[in-house]
Amino acid sequence: MSKQSISQQDLITLANQLLREHEDYIPGVEVREVIQQRDVLTFKGEAFLSDDLLPTPNSPKAFNLYKWLCHHLSEQYVLED
Repeated sequence: MSKQSISQQDLITLANQLLREHEDYIPGVEVREVIQQRDVLTFKGEAFLSDDLLPTPNSPKAFNLYKWLCHHLSEQYVLED
């Protein structure tokens, strides 16, 4: 399967749309950055850390949403150069 080339901003927009539609969506979760390492897209955003920079109950939920995006979108897209 051939992957579609996409700009970083378009991919961030698509990722945030998919997050809002996901059944496990958490208000406030948002992709702010995406990078590509070989064939894998990595999404970064709100981590829901405490004031002491420790994980909160929403931290693993956000991580799992970003991981879902990674698996879902890495199969379909590559970042434009």
